[in-house]
Amino acid sequence: MQSRPVVFAAVLGLVLAACSGESGTGPNPGPGGGGSETGGNPVSSASVATGASTFNPATVNLLKGGTVTWSFGSIAHDVVFQSMAGAPQDIPVTSNAQVSRTFNTTGSFPYACTLHAGMNGTIRVQ
Repeated sequence: MQSRPVVFAAVLGLVLAACSGESGTGPNPGPGGGGSETGGNPVSSASVATGASTFNPATVNLLKGGTVTWSFGSIAHDVVFQSMAGAPQDIPVTSNAQVSRTFNTTGSFPYACTLHAGMNGTIRVQ
């Protein structure tokens, strides 16, 4: 019979894996085709869909000078970038529209929807 700490650790590991947001199907190689990330190779353009409380993909690997287009459905969201050199202009509260931003500076640009706690994303520009 296994001891309680071992069983607890195994259950905790399963819970954490389920909450990590990873689909287990590997990175998505195409731009904005769903999944949690666009993949290891940077792309020149990508699409990010806004769900009820998620950005999909949550991470985009983009080439310098590339463009990301956010697709907003009927639920209103905004896109607010951390204040840093090279970050593009924030996207105000938007619904039922598409809005694009071009990234001309290399670096990592985290952003969030200020209307929905925990709704975060990152654009990595190479």
